[in-house]
Amino acid sequence: MSEATPANVEKLLSLEQTIRDAPSLNELGFAICNRTRALVGHHQAALCIGDRFAAMRVVAMSDIPVVERTAPLVTWLEQAVKKLAPETGPTAISAEDLQEVENLSPPHMLLLPLRAAGKGLMGVLMVSRPDPFNAAEMETLTHLADVYGHALAAFHTPGLTNRLKQFLTQGRRKWVGAAALFALAWFPVSLTALAPAETRALQPYIVTAPIEGVVEEIVVDPNAAVAAGDVLVRLVDLDLRNQLEVARRAFRVAEAELLRSRQMAFSNTDSKARMAELQSQLEMRRAEITYADEQLGRTQITAPSAGLAIIADKRKWAGRPVQTGEKIMEVARPDQVEIEIALPVADAVTLKPGNRVDVFLDINPLTSYRAEITKLPYQSRLSHSGVLSYMVRAKLLPGETVPRIGLHGTARVYGPRTTLFYLLFRRPIMATRQMLGL
Repeated sequence: MSEATPANVEKLLSLEQTIRDAPSLNELGFAICNRTRALVGHHQAALCIGDRFAAMRVVAMSDIPVVERTAPLVTWLEQAVKKLAPETGPTAISAEDLQEVENLSPPHMLLLPLRAAGKGLMGVLMVSRPDPFNAAEMETLTHLADVYGHALAAFHTPGLTNRLKQFLTQGRRKWVGAAALFALAWFPVSLTALAPAETRALQPYIVTAPIEGVVEEIVVDPNAAVAAGDVLVRLVDLDLRNQLEVARRAFRVAEAELLRSRQMAFSNTDSKARMAELQSQLEMRRAEITYADEQLGRTQITAPSAGLAIIADKRKWAGRPVQTGEKIMEVARPDQVEIEIALPVADAVTLKPGNRVDVFLDINPLTSYRAEITKLPYQSRLSHSGVLSYMVRAKLLPGETVPRIGLHGTARVYGPRTTLFYLLFRRPIMATRQMLGL
């Protein structure tokens, strides 16, 4: 281990106490990935669990709350763990192997098998950083690997094969139950998925900046009712007022020059020849006044129709510069609402317009809203929570109470009909195909 200073010993004891007190596997994985750097500094850590190297799955990573199964580093790490031998101790990944993920991970990586006495392999811990690990740090990580393996053993459950053997050895009556379960496995059900949902305005009017300028104030309050023609936003108009005044003065000067030229045209041929030029200049000055007046009128943005003013925090807009076309707020009718569903790519099922959706809002989880899918995107994008998702749109069915715009909840989307067996084992089948490459 590293130098046994009182501070290091205290950190080690504190870490071991945290590991022992972890109430769940998720919190244990979070502590392993994030608290290890208290003793051995690292930039990145990941925890894989499984009773065999070939069955390892990444369940936790440092500094992120949720592991994205389709991330390139997660896929590469699970493949790298499969190459370890059962008797291998701390293993440093070579520079050649790290070339595949050189943009995703620091150049020095260690894989630490986590074992428990009497139960064997519990998982693998990956730590990486830009600098190599010295001998003292390797010794500390080896000690922590034993601690983590012992802690993971507390959450270890027998594999499916062992449970099946116990089930088949408990008597002939179990065969009847097995037959019933086999028959039940072919019971027809609908393939469903759960996803975060939010009530959004249906076809809202997007209020944008008509000119480039600075916001003086947002006149209306968030979620306030507005009527057609009400002032929503005021832009700073000092420069535009000055431009209008300058244009008016230039117009008066051009008008005076034209009048003077007309008076002198009877006796001066040069003045008569300049009358057409001065008339053009006067028209140009008149156009400048019209343009400046129109620009000044655009400094007050009004509501095109009645509805609700949807804006997060109007105080953040005061004094903020805006570009032409930049979105400031929305004006929407409160009785026209749609449901936006962020369906994660990993949970996506085959959907089509008209499929059933049940929505449960957080504000009232005991009440469900019936809806049907109206729009399905072809491409996925990152949701507000940072998960790669399909943004599905759904409308409420006639007769449903219209909820307030901006509420969050959970939606259950219904896909095609399938069997209970496929519904229960869909994820294991997906994991098997990914593991075997079928």
